[in-house]
Amino acid sequence: MNVLVSSYACNPAQGGECGNGFHWAWGMAQRGHRVWCLTTPYGRLGIATFLANNAHEGAAGRIQFVYPKVPGWVQFLYRWQFGVYLHYFIWQYTAWRLARRLDREVDFDLVHHATYSSLKMGSWLWRLGKPLVYGPVGGAQKAPIAFRQYLPDWFQTETLRSAFTWVLTTFDYNLRQNLRHAALVLASNDESANLARRLGAKRVELFLDTGLSEAFRAAEFPARPARSVLELLWVGRLYPNKALPLVLDALSQVDKRVRFHLTVLGDGPMRDLVPGWIAQYGLMGRVTWRGSVPWAEVHAAMLNSDVFLFGSLRDSFASQFMEALATGLPIITLNHQGARTFLPDAAAIKVSVESPAVATAAMARAVEYVYDHPEARRAMGRAGYEFALRQTWPQRLDRLLTMLHDLNLAPAKPSSLLARRRKLPLSRLRRHKRRPEVVQSHKLLTPNS
Repeated sequence: MNVLVSSYACNPAQGGECGNGFHWAWGMAQRGHRVWCLTTPYGRLGIATFLANNAHEGAAGRIQFVYPKVPGWVQFLYRWQFGVYLHYFIWQYTAWRLARRLDREVDFDLVHHATYSSLKMGSWLWRLGKPLVYGPVGGAQKAPIAFRQYLPDWFQTETLRSAFTWVLTTFDYNLRQNLRHAALVLASNDESANLARRLGAKRVELFLDTGLSEAFRAAEFPARPARSVLELLWVGRLYPNKALPLVLDALSQVDKRVRFHLTVLGDGPMRDLVPGWIAQYGLMGRVTWRGSVPWAEVHAAMLNSDVFLFGSLRDSFASQFMEALATGLPIITLNHQGARTFLPDAAAIKVSVESPAVATAAMARAVEYVYDHPEARRAMGRAGYEFALRQTWPQRLDRLLTMLHDLNLAPAKPSSLLARRRKLPLSRLRRHKRRPEVVQSHKLLTPNS
């Protein structure tokens, strides 16, 4: 097939949205499809380095990256929070115009909007009139208002976001048409799946928005030594919705006999508040905040910890969960949104979000339980590890291609893909790199979806 992938965030050198955007395009090329990927120049260096290092693979010759350009004034406004949304919307329009010209020459068989993975932002590519896969997308989930005490600046991060979501899902003609024309909508949690159906999507499937890199997976189930101190780990960007104070409140309620230590890895807008939070909950000496660390150190920290503790109040499905599962870490978290939908019950203790008092007390009791029951920790870790082994990128591509085949949108066997070559070789389209739509670089900020 000739496949067009829209990956606004796309960089093989990073995780999260950027890594997801690249893996969808690269995975299609690995299966023998010819792929054109529309993206921003932010990941250009990472993409070029990856392709150079993998030039021996056939997929490198079947994938073309194209970089639509936005006007300079849009680029200037990008530095502010809501300028990110403006940049994304205008980039989507510019990408569609470029895609329309490409389609006249290539005649795409399939269009896949991969990133941003935000349902409410929509895509213009439905206008091409080709089979469209939209997602995985999330964003319909909301932080429970009863927990606002743990989320600084609630008005800006949650009230305005909810209002923005309501405006788009109520009045955005493009979003509704996008969902109604999509052949397949992949939703990363139940809330987003339900919203997509209400807005007119015909075929909606739950689908994790996070895949597992082969490099992150432990070669075998990690054996953790017995130790007197329970090593807990929290990893994430220090955004308000990640709700680090909720975890700290829970730890302040853990029985004093339990010897634990929490390591916090991550940086972000809330960084200046972290020392005060640790002092507020009386956890000096029991919590260490290391800030932002390289990917290799995150991986090492997961292998050297006993439990992954996370209490995000709004997340489609945190990519940290998948990385923790892949290193055999049992998880303690909240029972809502993507964690409720996808985390295996055997691999995690998911506490009720009935109220802040109930949630923090239950999280404290969960820490006491895993401290007292090392065998249960190991069993949870192994269940999570086995689940993660089934979430690699090749397996995710298998599932998507099976869905497309069931909808008569893809060949049954990868071996038949090369028989359906269309008109122009990739080399004929390289002139698009020299068109005015192409720019060199810009800083990418991901809006909280």
